[in-house]
Amino acid sequence: MSYIKKDTVLCGVKVGEHSFDADKMTDELYERVVKRGCNFVYIRTKIGELQPREDFIKWARFLTENKVYFHFGTHRPPSDSVEQFDSELVEKIKKIAGEYFLGDAISEPGTAMACNFSGYYPPSGYLKKQPSADCADMKQAHDRYVEKVRKYVVINKEIGMPNILNIEATALSKYNIEAGINLPILEMMNGNPDNLVPFIRGASRAYGLDKWGTLIAHEWYGGRRHFDMLKRKRLELAYKFAYMQGSNMIVMESGDEAVNSYDTHLTADSEICKDYRDVLANTVKFVKEDIRPKGGPKVKLAFVSGRYDAWGGFCGSSLWDQFHREEWAHGDAEHSWRILDELGTRRKWADVENFGDYDFSALPAYGAYDVVPIEEDTDALCRYEYLIFVGWNSMTDEDMDKLSEYVRRGGKLLMTAAHLNYNTKRDAAFDMPPEEKMKELFGCRFTGKTVRTNSGTKFAKDSKNSEILYPVSEDLMCDPQFSAGYAEYAEVELCGGVASGVLSDSFWKEGNETAVSVVENKLGKGTATLVTSINYPGNTAVYPFYRAMVREFVSASARNCKIKVIGSDRVRWSVYDGGKVYLLNTDYDVPAVIKLVVGETEETITLDSLELKSIQL
Repeated sequence: MSYIKKDTVLCGVKVGEHSFDADKMTDELYERVVKRGCNFVYIRTKIGELQPREDFIKWARFLTENKVYFHFGTHRPPSDSVEQFDSELVEKIKKIAGEYFLGDAISEPGTAMACNFSGYYPPSGYLKKQPSADCADMKQAHDRYVEKVRKYVVINKEIGMPNILNIEATALSKYNIEAGINLPILEMMNGNPDNLVPFIRGASRAYGLDKWGTLIAHEWYGGRRHFDMLKRKRLELAYKFAYMQGSNMIVMESGDEAVNSYDTHLTADSEICKDYRDVLANTVKFVKEDIRPKGGPKVKLAFVSGRYDAWGGFCGSSLWDQFHREEWAHGDAEHSWRILDELGTRRKWADVENFGDYDFSALPAYGAYDVVPIEEDTDALCRYEYLIFVGWNSMTDEDMDKLSEYVRRGGKLLMTAAHLNYNTKRDAAFDMPPEEKMKELFGCRFTGKTVRTNSGTKFAKDSKNSEILYPVSEDLMCDPQFSAGYAEYAEVELCGGVASGVLSDSFWKEGNETAVSVVENKLGKGTATLVTSINYPGNTAVYPFYRAMVREFVSASARNCKIKVIGSDRVRWSVYDGGKVYLLNTDYDVPAVIKLVVGETEETITLDSLELKSIQL
């Protein structure tokens, strides 16, 4: 392993969640950080109060002497924050601490200004919720959000902060990075980390950031029963999952020194807090001993976070802070992201559309996927062999050109007609792409007509993408597949593309074929696949159809992968450069058995419950 450069992983705690005593801060830092072998601390000062400048100098010296990386957290949207720093103080801290001073963090902008419940903040006081102005469309809402976050970024840049960090509990990391955040941190367990980690990792990669972190808010969001045994086990899994997925900073928000939530008050001597400290200690030991290669886990398949998509993945059911307007509530576009909830679980044994020699339906190639922003350039998209659109997207000419180039270079694209809508308004009419761009990417044109039907689909025998296995039916006497109610499809005229799926309501070969449901187009080295539905596959009749397409793309990406994991779908796994493999059994109670297949060789491995195993191939 001497040729592999070990990745930097910082592990520690947050100070200031429940109490903040500046006079005892050095002692607290020693007990909770230095004494436990941690190399990282996040210090949040008292909200709304200025801290004496000499305190920051004192803490910086102490932490630097003990080789502990640190950052502060003094910005708390949506209210204007008390400015703790100026350029002179920042320069002094930088001279004292050098690389150990990471910067200042903006706390939860997406939660506060885009996704949270309208009543999350108190009606008065420092954290009073600011009123939200009505937005004309998704673009204006996006622009306002990025502008608000950028305000905090500019404050930090102007005084010379080495990094501008943020703590974010939602899927909106890409917009924070767009605003200038260069060290994003995802708050776990808010939402499902299986879903949300790919958002922050994919956005970080797309924007060229080599580090991202996780803050585990386990006391509040790991479960609402503190004495529950599954909650204790869940913390261990959260740490291990964050590490194997590539997080460079793993910090426990609270719970190691006290628990004060859900009407429960426990001191540091309690059994719960001792358990939390044990999990932290074991993680610190593992991270120090393990060699995790730089670059993050290998990823072959990505879902696309569309332009102006505002699904948060945690908290609230409104978009862009427009709580008082029903048309801005989560709709079919946002509900389409539920396809991610199916990943990690293999298709049912009786699912006859699950094909292959082995069942690869749970996770894509190498066990991991990213969520990549459509806003980024073609090179960022081309790091993935497969791209799948799911949530809201307002298409542009630039994006159409990027996708065409992506396919031309060998990419395999899947999307619905709904994702081609140029409109930026909620519930507005379908605004078709230019005809020439449709012909280039998908080898077809929209006629301007639509078909509303409850028909199912019959598929062609072979896909233009040789790795995709359709449920063959087009030339056979058999039932159409995936009929689930009425949906609206765009009528297309083929201009080089092929009809790989047709809508039909008949068992017979000569049945009533009403329209094309799947178009495939070979472009350069790749293939573009279009499901012609103009309904997003959320709570609509299209969902079973699109779900099956997505699950097949996931399986296809894994079938020809050099490294495969076959077996229990409770096992999460990732692969790094140099053949480093991580296997995590997420089952709380029982061991998991898997086959690790590398080329022509295979090995049977048993993982104890909660076990994280690293293997160097």
